[in-house]
Amino acid sequence: MKIAVIDVETTGLSPSRDRVVEIAIVLVTPDGNRLGEFCSLVNPERDVGPTSIHGLTAKDVYSAPRFGELAGHLISVLEGAVAVAGHNVLFDQSFLKAEFERLGHQWPELPTVCTMRLAGGGRLVQCCEDFRVPAPIDAHSALDDARATAGLLARLLGDSPDLKAGLSELSPVLWPDVPKTEVRLLARESARQSPEEASTYLDRLLELVDSPAEPDDAAGMAYLDLLSRVMEDRRIEEAEGGLLHGLAVALGLTRRHVRELHRAFFEQLAGVALHDKVLTAAERQDLNRVAQLLGLTNAEVDEIIRVVKNDSSRVVANADLKRVPEEWVGKRVCFTGESQCAYDSQPLTRALASALAAQHGLIVVDSVTKKLDILVVADPYTQSGKAAKARRYGVRILHEPVFWGALGVAVQ
Repeated sequence: MKIAVIDVETTGLSPSRDRVVEIAIVLVTPDGNRLGEFCSLVNPERDVGPTSIHGLTAKDVYSAPRFGELAGHLISVLEGAVAVAGHNVLFDQSFLKAEFERLGHQWPELPTVCTMRLAGGGRLVQCCEDFRVPAPIDAHSALDDARATAGLLARLLGDSPDLKAGLSELSPVLWPDVPKTEVRLLARESARQSPEEASTYLDRLLELVDSPAEPDDAAGMAYLDLLSRVMEDRRIEEAEGGLLHGLAVALGLTRRHVRELHRAFFEQLAGVALHDKVLTAAERQDLNRVAQLLGLTNAEVDEIIRVVKNDSSRVVANADLKRVPEEWVGKRVCFTGESQCAYDSQPLTRALASALAAQHGLIVVDSVTKKLDILVVADPYTQSGKAAKARRYGVRILHEPVFWGALGVAVQ
């Protein structure tokens, strides 16, 4: 006889509008013996919501299975369970019900046990401390929360013999018949250990043949111009990679020249970041991302940053940073996602970002239309509705460090 302790992390609080981004199940007996675990990130097919709460970014869930792809695996794990438990179990169950309804399946009416109610209320961490059971190591990580809830459940059932006896008399729940699919589950830790997106375009570029002929400066400038535009959102889509490869071939660029151009591009970015001789965490993170996309090694990155820092001729002057691009004044800009940057040591909220953009002559709007000029994305991997529309309409997309850097706004 087993109880399924469930925890979900979501994009928001509304089951009808928001989606599950992570789900964990810990199977236990009423005595607290663990029988098995299940955990996976879930691709919500939309913006991930409050990263500051659940700690997940769009990149984390980008390669995760969609809920419909892992629903059959969930059901197989739940087979034989007589009840579902959770800390505020109604919240978790309401999201599972909504997700299964989207798939055309009915979530069954079933017995539930709420550890929050049994404990007399309060957050999971506090309840664990009150009842002297191990608290979650990483609060708002679905698996850690489910494990902690399972421990709390065993402690509370020990004080509730009637409830424990009642659970022992229940029959297994009749779950909906959902077939399994061939899918790779993705744990939070695995997502963060995975390498940057596959650089197929890099492989193709590095297949170019070296030759003694040296392309002229115009060819290098043309390639750098396209590379600069492609890199604005800190993603290189397959089609964009094809454009870069095609241009390199058309211009007669060699493998060696492409490597040199990538280094030159990175040096320019490092020069902008080091205009004040300080490399903030946000700037270093942005440079690391660019380096991965350009195929630069960690040793090359460290070397370039060291050289730029010690060579004033390579550092962009403050005056150049404070000059707002003339073509941007009066343009419409929209923001999507929860900012990962800070300004003046404070979180860069949407209201503050809008105010800063307006101060620099841009018009801030709330939605994406064909008239929008720039969409600023907090995460290059965002799957928000705004990002999807912008790509469909051909709207210019900028990663937030790129946007603020162009405006000369120092973000951390």
